[in-house]
Amino acid sequence: MSGVRIPVVWSDAHVDHAPTLQAIDGVDYPHPEVPSRPRLIRDALVAEGLADLIPSNPCDDLLVDRVHAPAYRRFIDCACGELTGDEQLAPAGVSADPTVLESDSLAVRASYFAFGADAPLMRATYRAARSAVDVAVTGAGLVKNGSPHVFALCRPPGHHAEHDRMGGFCYFNNAVIAAHELLPAGPVAILDVDYHHGNGSQHLTYDRPDMLYVSLHADPKFAYPGFSGMAAERGSGDGEGYNHNYPLWPGTAIDDYAATLSGACERIAAFAPAGLVVSLGFDTHADDPIASFDLRSEDFARIGAQIAALDLPTLHVLEGGYALARLGESAVAYVGALT
Repeated sequence: MSGVRIPVVWSDAHVDHAPTLQAIDGVDYPHPEVPSRPRLIRDALVAEGLADLIPSNPCDDLLVDRVHAPAYRRFIDCACGELTGDEQLAPAGVSADPTVLESDSLAVRASYFAFGADAPLMRATYRAARSAVDVAVTGAGLVKNGSPHVFALCRPPGHHAEHDRMGGFCYFNNAVIAAHELLPAGPVAILDVDYHHGNGSQHLTYDRPDMLYVSLHADPKFAYPGFSGMAAERGSGDGEGYNHNYPLWPGTAIDDYAATLSGACERIAAFAPAGLVVSLGFDTHADDPIASFDLRSEDFARIGAQIAALDLPTLHVLEGGYALARLGESAVAYVGALT
């Protein structure tokens, strides 16, 4: 493939965060969010001559704390420090009662900062989640310095992470933290094309008129997270009208997806943002083990071309995508269309 290389921000600080099980309704299943995901994408882009690899730079915790509750970040840091070796700990349910923080059980304390049991903690989790933020913020800096497209290979993903709650494999919201970095230049749009609705990104931007959140995702009537992503959710307060959800049904193929994306892009163009952050999930692929859309690897070229046509300085932030054999070719199709 011939194309123009784009900056691809990368770190391997996440690799020791390697959960093997996720709990769903009290049953353990193999965990699909594995360390090889960003490496497979990186290697495919390099092989096709589409990537200039950029190492991430560490950013200050204050950038995390302006999006997430400082007590939440500190809890994850301290909790991971209490774990040893390859020990994995899932929150013991979900609790809004602050008295659980007095429990002797770390799993019970974790329930205060979780909306589910599907973001397990390990000793390496905090470092991995913070390194994902570093990758996103480094990418945002490159966009601010004039790069038209930058791909931030974040892991773990982030768009499910709320102000003070983890879940859906996510701990810190990389996309929203990066969007804050772009705000000094003007309003920012976040386009979420992951299979699952980004409840965290919606939660963090719902009352803001300076951040437009637009999401194409599986209808929450049948798909995770189930409690957010309805078309009627349009923002609140000063943010009313700045949140747009496009729920889609099982089996959605590229023609219907592209038509919906066209409408989403029209909303973004009308908002006239100074910058765009794309929460990029490859779990819309037909082969993805935890999804049910019908997109093929080559279809991501059409998606990338539609996004590139917005002609906005754009940071592309990796979210989901668990069909390991399809990640590289899907990313090559997408990035090739950007250039």
